[in-house]
Amino acid sequence: MEKSSSENAIPPAAAPLKLFGSWASSYTHRVQLALRLKGLEFDYVEEDLGNKSAELLRHNPVHKKVPVLVHGGRALPESDIILQYLDDAWPETRQLLPADAFDRALARFWCHFADDKLGPAVGAVFASTGEDQGAAVRQVHDNLALLEAELRDGAFRGRRFFGGDEVGLLDIVLGCGSYWLAVFEDVTGVRLVDADAFPRFHAWLRDFEALDEVRETIPAVDRLLEYARGLRHMLLGLAGAAAAPSSDAGPTAAAAPAAAAADIAVDI
Repeated sequence: MEKSSSENAIPPAAAPLKLFGSWASSYTHRVQLALRLKGLEFDYVEEDLGNKSAELLRHNPVHKKVPVLVHGGRALPESDIILQYLDDAWPETRQLLPADAFDRALARFWCHFADDKLGPAVGAVFASTGEDQGAAVRQVHDNLALLEAELRDGAFRGRRFFGGDEVGLLDIVLGCGSYWLAVFEDVTGVRLVDADAFPRFHAWLRDFEALDEVRETIPAVDRLLEYARGLRHMLLGLAGAAAAPSSDAGPTAAAAPAAAAADIAVDI
């Protein structure tokens, strides 16, 4: 059905903002932090990732994930896309992307690196043991070495934050996942960020975590640890069940909980 012109109209900046998310989701935290840095008011809807609401599924029928930002009745999924939309829709607020076109493209590239390389490697450390975990740890360290080199000799040399004197898009994307590094270290016993091996990245992360807006956004570490311990236990249990010989129950019996656990893990 063709939409009316009023339905297609871009909502005014003053239209209400509603964010669908999950308290443990680093992707949700990205949007929450960006909204706070920009001074934008919003209503927050907490989702149960094991039993997602009909409203969330209606707003994001493609991926069925959080976060989803609803602005004036129009829904937008995917955290990176939402962050860039906030810059476009509220140009008078603190900008997350640099003004220079090349610097903007560079920030987007390293955001993609964070989601495509670093994040999955950290997740693999968390969800594995033994040789598989060792290989994942090496991948994390290789990725951190690339970021360390950029902070030492590359495009971000001499900067307090990747965005310069203030946090920008890349800081938000990296920072709202990097706090999981310390949580996963505690849960797995595997050290991922060594201050001696990655001094600039380590200093950046400490400065990022010290910001008032970040402290307001990231949940208490005790709560994160409890959540992470439970999730790791579930994931390792499912991995063990998948590797075991099939039983009379058949593969379908484990499919539903395995899918649900994988979905929750991806959402964080």
